[in-house]
Formats: sequence, structure tokens, C-alpha cells
Amino acid sequence: MSTIGFVGVGAMGRPMVQRLMATGHDVLVWGRTPAKLREVLDAGARLGESPEAVADQADAVLGCLLDGAAIEEVYLGRMLDAAKPGQLFAEHGTCSPHIAEKVHGAFSAKGAHFVDAPVSGGPMGAEAGTLVCAAGGDAAGIDLLRPLAAAYTTRIAHLGGPGRGLMLKLVNNFNVSINFVAAAETAWLIKRLGLDPDESMEILFGGFADSACLRMGLPKALAGDEDAAGMTLGGLVEVQHAIADLLASAGLESGIFPYAREVFANAAETDSERHPSALTRWLPGASGPA
Repeated sequence: MSTIGFVGVGAMGRPMVQRLMATGHDVLVWGRTPAKLREVLDAGARLGESPEAVADQADAVLGCLLDGAAIEEVYLGRMLDAAKPGQLFAEHGTCSPHIAEKVHGAFSAKGAHFVDAPVSGGPMGAEAGTLVCAAGGDAAGIDLLRPLAAAYTTRIAHLGGPGRGLMLKLVNNFNVSINFVAAAETAWLIKRLGLDPDESMEILFGGFADSACLRMGLPKALAGDEDAAGMTLGGLVEVQHAIADLLASAGLESGIFPYAREVFANAAETDSERHPSALTRWLPGASGPA
């Protein structure tokens, strides 16, 4: 058993911590919102007084923080000074690859490993232990991460140096953004045409149109269920800024992504804490209510 630090115990971090404990690890947690820690503390996690204390006391530190600003603050502003040579720091949240490069450089200067290790599969994947992880960083850091992340992932792909894991995660969210809008438009069409929702989904989920986003977004949109369940419109809008930067750096003038981004931005102005199923109410291309 090793002591694993975990910073950022939100919708994704909570089930990841629970799975780490289930595999026998002693987990030391820290988060900005004490209420979010209660469930894992009741289950046996220990409370870290601060990110600095977590870094000082843990053999390795994992995180699932909200955004790039939080990642820079917690890793560079608070944990860096406590980092020890050979110690692993791995962040599962999503931010700009440039931030990962910056954090990696700072921790490398202290002899520690920083791995950008964004995951995909949502809170339900974290609970089931079926997340997939795209990782960037040095090989030694990836080797330290693999046995720990096995508690909640089924696959880790090492994409190369720092920031490379985040590049693929942004490519993933590029597709997610487009496909959630497609699911919203599909729901609108089914309602507008008066097609039976259950029969329609049975066929769509069995054919070439099938996708994880369709299976998540379509039933919720048809049922009018906009509960975020850990995936908010606002969260994806934040990531879409980094996606746009990545597309520009790669020289891709996407014809699809700008439209998807517009739909998300319009919806997030008033519904930022709702699920992407709420997009059906913000489709600029749909004439009249469904």
C-alpha cells in the first residue's frame, strides 16, 4: 500500500479516489470545496490540510482540477516547493498543452515527474473503472502512473512529451462538442417529425449513427432531462477555447466546429450548469419549436 495524494475531488475525482481506496491505497485528499470531500472522507480517505501538505506526505500526487488556472495555481503556486526527486505528479484534468509544458518544466527542474494525463469516459466511466487516458511526459513518469491509474482506467496511451496527452484530449473534445450538437439536432428532428422516441433510439443505436455522445445526449434531450451529471455546458465551453487554439496551430479551418461552438456558447450564457442535452433549446438552425 502506498500513500496517494489527490487534489480536486469533484464529479470525476470522487469516483477515482474511491477506486484507488478500493485497490488498497491510502489516499490523502484536498479540495477547495469541503462539502465535496465528505463522501470520500466518510469512505476512508484522509484529509490533507493543503496542497503543500499533500505533496509533502504522499508518495505520488494525482489530480483532477477544473481548468488551466487551477492547475497552474495548485501545481506551480502550491505544490512545486514540496516536490521531491523521483516523485510523480499527474493531472487528469483538461487544459492547454502549453500549461502542461510549463508545469512539466518546473517539476523536472526539481527532479520530479509531471504527467499530463487527461481522461475520457465521464463520471460513469470513472465509477466503472473504464476511463481511457492519453498521457504526455517522460517515460519514467508514465511508468509510475500506470499501476496507480489502473484502478480507474482500462488503457493509458503514451503520446510523447509534455502536452501531447492534452493534444489528443482536445481532439477528443473537438469530436464530443460536434457530436453533442448533432445529438441535440437529432432529438429536435425526432420530436418535430413526431417519430416514436424509443423506437427511433433502438434503430439509431444499432446502426452507423451510434456513438457514445448519441447514447448519452439523445435520451436526455428527448426526455427533457438537463441534469448535468458531472458534465456541464460551461465546462465544455471552457475547453473549446483551447480546442480553437489547437485547430489554429495545426492550420485546420474546421467548417463544423465553429457552428458547434456557437451553439454551446449561446446555451452556456444562461444554462452553463446544465447538461449538453439542453442544447436542443439553442439550435440556431432549427426553425420554430420541436
